[in-house]
Amino acid sequence: MTRVDWIVVAIYGAFLVGVGLWQKRRAEKSVDDYFVSGRKLRWWIAGTSMIAASFASDTPILVSKYVREQGIWGNWMWWGLGISAVLTVFLFAPLWRRAGVVTEAELTEMRYSGPAAAGLRGFKAVYWGLLYNCFQAGAWGITGLVIVTEVVMPIDRTTAVLLCAAIAGTYAVVSGLWGVVATDSIQFVFAIAGAAALAFYSVEAAGGLVAIAALPGDRTTILPTSGEPLTFCLAFVLVQWWAWKNTDGGGALVQRMAACRDEREATYATLWFTVVHYSLRAWPWILVGLASLIVLPNVDHQKSYAHMIATVLPAGLRGLVVGWFFAEFAASLAGSMNWGGSLLVNDFYRRFVQRGATEGHYLLVAKIATVVVLAGAVVSAMLSKDITKAFDYVLKGTAATGVVLGARWLWWRVNAWSEISAMIASPLVTFVIVPALGWKMNAMEELLVILGGSLVPVIAVTFLTRAEDPMALEAFYRKVRPPGPGWGPIAARCPEVSPSMSLKSIALLWLLGVGAIYGMMYGIGSVLLLRPHGWAALAVGIVLLLALVSALRRRS
Repeated sequence: MTRVDWIVVAIYGAFLVGVGLWQKRRAEKSVDDYFVSGRKLRWWIAGTSMIAASFASDTPILVSKYVREQGIWGNWMWWGLGISAVLTVFLFAPLWRRAGVVTEAELTEMRYSGPAAAGLRGFKAVYWGLLYNCFQAGAWGITGLVIVTEVVMPIDRTTAVLLCAAIAGTYAVVSGLWGVVATDSIQFVFAIAGAAALAFYSVEAAGGLVAIAALPGDRTTILPTSGEPLTFCLAFVLVQWWAWKNTDGGGALVQRMAACRDEREATYATLWFTVVHYSLRAWPWILVGLASLIVLPNVDHQKSYAHMIATVLPAGLRGLVVGWFFAEFAASLAGSMNWGGSLLVNDFYRRFVQRGATEGHYLLVAKIATVVVLAGAVVSAMLSKDITKAFDYVLKGTAATGVVLGARWLWWRVNAWSEISAMIASPLVTFVIVPALGWKMNAMEELLVILGGSLVPVIAVTFLTRAEDPMALEAFYRKVRPPGPGWGPIAARCPEVSPSMSLKSIALLWLLGVGAIYGMMYGIGSVLLLRPHGWAALAVGIVLLLALVSALRRRS
């Protein structure tokens, strides 16, 4: 790092903090303003914030590591989840916004009833808001940044963690979600520019796209057709997308859907996120991973992206890209702090500890809660080293939970005990029972064993426990108007209520969306790898996307 690089990083960091603090006055009116921006966000702001929240400084590092260790096809571990994201666009996003919740945990007492629902809401507030949130913010966001700073900058791990946490924490605590989405928009522009610049210089250093395309086929294959790679991809394309914690949107995405002006804006925001996240954004990172196999074949896989920053970029631009990593980290951490704080305040403190207090009191507690999440994330960062394992643990350990979260919108018989049993069974089977069996399994077999072992007790508990109070189910149905025959008995009690969508129309839009997303994703990759059919695939994807947008514009 030269003096010019340090100046660029400093200016960039100060600019982000300034933009975040500028939103301070907008976050001081109420808890709704602090956590869901007063429900005033337009789709492009909310969608861009979703994009920024879904990748941190760990994500380029993780993607390039997949490319080096397995090949491009290794990214189907998260590409496959795009099927779920497309379904969220047309099914879950409108339902979440219609529910009018502040957090996903709040839905628990809207959908269920009684002491079990209250206990589940409080548990989820602490589990997702504090324990899981601190783990993901630290193990992914901060750890990814530390890898870059250790390679590119002469800063030790502890100093990097504390410095970066202070930067993000400054505006996240003061400005709430208003500050988060404002910095997310700035960060998005610089992230795309920085990733593209690094990809350009990396490809040039490797000898151009011709040299990249000439790499061994096992590294440049996008869609494997046989062997272990095919089995690996099918596990995510056929199963994992509907069996993970964000099956119905989840977490930070739900918070931003709730912050949109209405359900149409929420739908467009989620579509914008899905297109950029799954079709476009990863290809510069993939190119850097492929180029590093030529330029730096012997470096540590997890640190290869950082080494490419230090090796191929000129002074000044290197500082900009390092600043981009700071921005990615800041966006992810600030989003995690605000989301975690919303759960702790809205679903634990205000629900169980202090009811009926003033908005000023809850705003003060909200700021304290975000600081608590920040402290937990720092501790997690100090303990975490392998990003890949962290992501794998989350996918497998929440498989059965994701099934129940999706089913609760479509079937009246799902109750609070269904969720409780899934949250117990899924990690128990994943981390205790399956390892104890000692079976040698491929990715698909392991996932099916985890799902089967987890869902059997969940189904048994669902039918052995009492259904939810019909009055609570009826109130939920009237407010949210979920589609499908799974609500038959409740719909019969509400003959004047009509679901705003049919499952048939949702399924058609979903299939159209899946074709658009993966057509563009495959087309862009094929064009970059100089394959003649790439432009045709890209054109098909774009046409499908235009048809999809046209259909959405016509939908009431």
